[in-house]
Amino acid sequence: REIFYVGGEYVDDGTGNETLYGQVYVEHLVPVHKPLQPYPIVFIPGSSRTGIDFLRTPSLPTLDNSTQQSWSSHFLSLSHELYLIDPPFRGRSPWHPPSHLSSSSPSPAYLTFGAAPLQKAWTTPPASSQWPDPSPGKGSPAFDHVMKSTHPQLADLAEEQTVAQKSLSLLLDKIGKPVVLLAHSMGCKIAWLLADARPELVKAIVAVEPAGPAFQSRGMGGLRKEMTAFGLTEAPLTFYPAVGKMGERLKARLFPPPRDLGGNDTSKDKEMFECLLQDPEGPEGVRKLVNLTRVEVLVVTGEGSPHSRYDWGTVEFLRQAGVEKVEHFVLCEEGGGRGGNGHMMMMERNRGDIVRLLGEWV
Repeated sequence: REIFYVGGEYVDDGTGNETLYGQVYVEHLVPVHKPLQPYPIVFIPGSSRTGIDFLRTPSLPTLDNSTQQSWSSHFLSLSHELYLIDPPFRGRSPWHPPSHLSSSSPSPAYLTFGAAPLQKAWTTPPASSQWPDPSPGKGSPAFDHVMKSTHPQLADLAEEQTVAQKSLSLLLDKIGKPVVLLAHSMGCKIAWLLADARPELVKAIVAVEPAGPAFQSRGMGGLRKEMTAFGLTEAPLTFYPAVGKMGERLKARLFPPPRDLGGNDTSKDKEMFECLLQDPEGPEGVRKLVNLTRVEVLVVTGEGSPHSRYDWGTVEFLRQAGVEKVEHFVLCEEGGGRGGNGHMMMMERNRGDIVRLLGEWV
């Protein structure tokens, strides 16, 4: 085990003094069993979360920690080197932003984290059934574990993403060989930006319920008011033709969900949301994510999560933008006990079954 920091720069803190800004905490784990797998895994947690989500699971009577390993433990058992990070301004990556930047409160997090039953807005039939608390809510062990490990984060998402891209690009340079980015939720925005900045050092991205869909992300209250300027991220991504400094030339249009393979409008299709994709009839047609073209992508969605209604939009945005290899796994009961998952599947009862599937894909 090795612990170090990457990135960061000295800035004026607004009082005439200097402080270090934007450094990222990294925990590097090397497996005992050799030889090592060719691709290290870099874990990127979601909104208000830290690398602890992948490192340990709650010690609860309802969790079988002997057969259902944490995700980091499983990849170590497969002989992958691991890098677990706390995003900038969160957890062990110190909070020292300039005075004009503010944090967003983590207080509403109990409505969104954990399994879908925690809040009606995050329940999608079939309802989530894998959350370890039978009656999730304040005072229940797994729920309280999530709340105790929830952090404030920078309110300016574009700034947070830009700083993360800059610091974590240095981590990829330090590793010096292609990696697999395993990201969750809002952490996927950082993964897209890292692949854009260092395409030669990113072999693949495993995007677990990525924040989305494109252009207008959904949260617990429905569609967010702010448009996502660069489709997948608030910070700039590289498109060709160029889309402008604020993404103003990236044009979107609403599309219906895809039909089943037989071309029929199934009841499941009717439960899915329409999503924004690039408008192919825009002035310059569909713009391509030229640096992500050859990065392999796996999008993972829980059947008991609201993402099951709209992750298709993220998948289609990537394909439309020229990403050549994009797969989409919707976890279901037919998939060997990998059904009924909510958004925080790395903490749920069948987390070991899920990470074995991810390990096979990697």
